[in-house]
Amino acid sequence: MIHRRTLLIGTAGLAAGSVLSGCSSATGEKALNVTLLEGAIPSEVIQAFRKQASSTVDFQVRARMYSIFQQLQRWQRSSEKSESSWNRFLPWINAEELPKPHNLVSLGDYWLQSAIAQNLIEPLPLTPETLEPLPIQWQQFVSRNTQGRIPATSESSSSPASFFWAAPYKVQSLVIVYRQQSNQPTFETWADLLSPTLKGQIALPDHPNLVLGLLQKMQTDSFNTRFDSQANSSASTAQLVGQLSEQLTEPFRQLNQQVRTYDSRTALKALVNEDLKAIVTWSGDVVTALQRYRSLRAVVPEAGSLLSADMWVRPKGAQVNEQTKAWIDFCWQPGPATQLSSSGAGISPVFLTGDALPETLASGRLSEVTLKNSEPLLPLPEAMQTAYFELWQQLRSQTA
Repeated sequence: MIHRRTLLIGTAGLAAGSVLSGCSSATGEKALNVTLLEGAIPSEVIQAFRKQASSTVDFQVRARMYSIFQQLQRWQRSSEKSESSWNRFLPWINAEELPKPHNLVSLGDYWLQSAIAQNLIEPLPLTPETLEPLPIQWQQFVSRNTQGRIPATSESSSSPASFFWAAPYKVQSLVIVYRQQSNQPTFETWADLLSPTLKGQIALPDHPNLVLGLLQKMQTDSFNTRFDSQANSSASTAQLVGQLSEQLTEPFRQLNQQVRTYDSRTALKALVNEDLKAIVTWSGDVVTALQRYRSLRAVVPEAGSLLSADMWVRPKGAQVNEQTKAWIDFCWQPGPATQLSSSGAGISPVFLTGDALPETLASGRLSEVTLKNSEPLLPLPEAMQTAYFELWQQLRSQTA
């Protein structure tokens, strides 16, 4: 999995495992229940929404995105159990006692395709008009068919074949983090990771999509594989692996000799301890370290970066009420979006375009050129995903 840990813990965020509940409303309107990632939403945003909410508002916090994905799977199994015909013959089983899914949960964009394909989530009641605050690339990104694939450009996002499955609320980028030293190379491009002075001195994420995507970026100026679905629709996994291998094997060998470890968890600690000279990681995972260790620097080359979003999604069987819609809209309003972005762990997608960025956030924004060249990681066809994984195993075994 792609690990994206939020290190911002304390009063600015919600503590893991806690449940913050609002007061019950006299209106009798159904409550809003939300599961979110630790540190993802500042407590000030939560409290501001509660003041205007007309019902009970509960937020449950999880430490890792994977645990949220597992919760979606448990809710689905409970739903299948309650719908089982056996329940008709077991009157002592009360369907109301089965755990009900929350109205919304926070999910990383990497998990979106699997959540849709496994029938863990349902479309959100969003329209092209309600998505207007978002950059067009993210409007297109959350429009998927029932297999989790993004429709072809010739298809309309409002066609029966596609739906809006998620509402992005925070975006972060892949960055190069290094210690500022007199003999340290500057990082103006991703290819600067190949500097001879960095041989055996960098760490990369332990994930094939990110590493092979980085190689794609160096080769083609895009993190996303150029996949011709018509030309490759009948290609076997072995053929796809062969095509990718021809393109990426030699670049991988060049990059691999720079790598001391592929590590998504402890690379930052190794950098702080001066066991590494540079790492590639998510911007949100290094906020606290950059504030604490003044010798560390983070940079995104102007050629662009990979963008990753945390999103609100609707679990299978979850109810959508007015408070559900209100919370999604609230996260996109300028005030809450500014507070959400101020933590440094990510920036609201509403600030990724236009001139609406508050002055307090200007120093942390990607440059206009860098942003134009940046992109989300698009979902791969199943055959290509399998080919990526097999090529990754082959390349790693050849260089072990």
